[in-house]
Parts: sequence; C-alpha cells; structure tokens
Amino acid sequence: MAAPRILLTALLACTAAVAATAGLAACTPADDNPTVAAASAEIDDTDDDDLASPADAPDDTAEAPTASSGASATDACTEAGERPGHRVLQVIADEPGELTALATRYVCASDRYQAVGSPERHTFATAGVDATLVDRPHGEPAKPVPLPDLLGHLDDCLADRAPAAPYGCYGNTYDVVLDSHGRIMRIAELDHP
Repeated sequence: MAAPRILLTALLACTAAVAATAGLAACTPADDNPTVAAASAEIDDTDDDDLASPADAPDDTAEAPTASSGASATDACTEAGERPGHRVLQVIADEPGELTALATRYVCASDRYQAVGSPERHTFATAGVDATLVDRPHGEPAKPVPLPDLLGHLDDCLADRAPAAPYGCYGNTYDVVLDSHGRIMRIAELDHP
C-alpha cells in the first residue's frame, strides 16, 4: 500500500509544480478583466541568460506589424461586440425583482445588437447590484443610479413613456454581468440598441 501512496504523492507534487510554473489562474463570469494565464505567442520569450551571444539579441529595426498581419476586420468587429463576463440583453418586460429579456448578437454592419433566441427570465442578486444609466442628451458619461431608479426608467421606456430627465430610451438594451447563480450583479444601459 505504501507504493501507491508514494506514487500518488509524486504525481500530485508534479501537477502542483506544473500548475505553479504555467501560471494557471481562474476567473468567474463576474470578472471585468479575467486573468490571462497563458503566454502569448506574439511576445518574445527572452531569458536572462549570460550565455546568449550578441548575434541572438533582438533587432531594434524591426517594423511594426501591419493591419494585414493581425486579426481580420471581421474578427475586430466581433471582438468589439464581446466583453468577457458580460452579456448584452434586450429587455422586453420587467416585474418586481426580475427582467425578461432576449439574448443579443452584435451586428457589425449596423453597429447594433440584434435580439435573438427565446425570452429568458433574469433575477437580481440579493444585494449590491450596480446600475448605470446613460445621459446622452447632455453628453455626460454614464451615471451610477440606485437599482429602483433604473427599474423605474425601464418601466417608462417599456411603456413608451418619456423617462425622467435627463435620461432617454435607447432600445432597452443593457450590458449585464451575472453572478455564478445567473443573477444580475451589474446592469448598464447602452446608448444604442
């Protein structure tokens, strides 16, 4: 019985060592900036090796990459519509404590989010939901507001009523961040559908 335990201990030690050197990290859907654990192939992997010859030194005269050598325009457009951990929803109804919304996809040609799929119900986290509304008429940045204010604004927009000044209705499209249970932790109005 001692041999399997020793083998298991050695295997666990090797796994831990590999995980530590690889820089493994975890993130949740709620992270605004998930940790990037893998090394990029585009970054020059240089060592602080005293044995490196001067001929191996990087050439400072290299040209910057051109647009054609990077991602395609289609990839850039898709990436513009996606943020890790965020979902863009088009709200179609709201009830106390929950929203009914459609998932969306970003359409590059029209620079808009298009509703897709079936309606889904989303509840709010129990405490500390961050809510933001757009103040486009005054050119101000988005403003944090209490969640009840955002929900009142949304009620007005869904009923085709003018919301309280200085806010307007912009297609009921919201950027949301969900917690691990699928509840809304952050909700921010987008200034275009």
